[in-house]
Amino acid sequence: MYICICHAVTERQLEECARSGATSLEEIAFQLGVGTACGRCRECASGFLEQIRAECACALAPTK
Repeated sequence: MYICICHAVTERQLEECARSGATSLEEIAFQLGVGTACGRCRECASGFLEQIRAECACALAPTK
């Protein structure tokens, strides 16, 4: 699914960017252009980034 129509950025691209170390919407905007045109995707991209970061944190958390 497209997250940013203006720059044709998909969920997969955003996920790859986040898993490669991007930790903020500003970093993703710099790398992919998300939210730099009309801005309608910023809220969706931010929520998706939070979700990916939470998944990454859970994957790295030690198990008992």
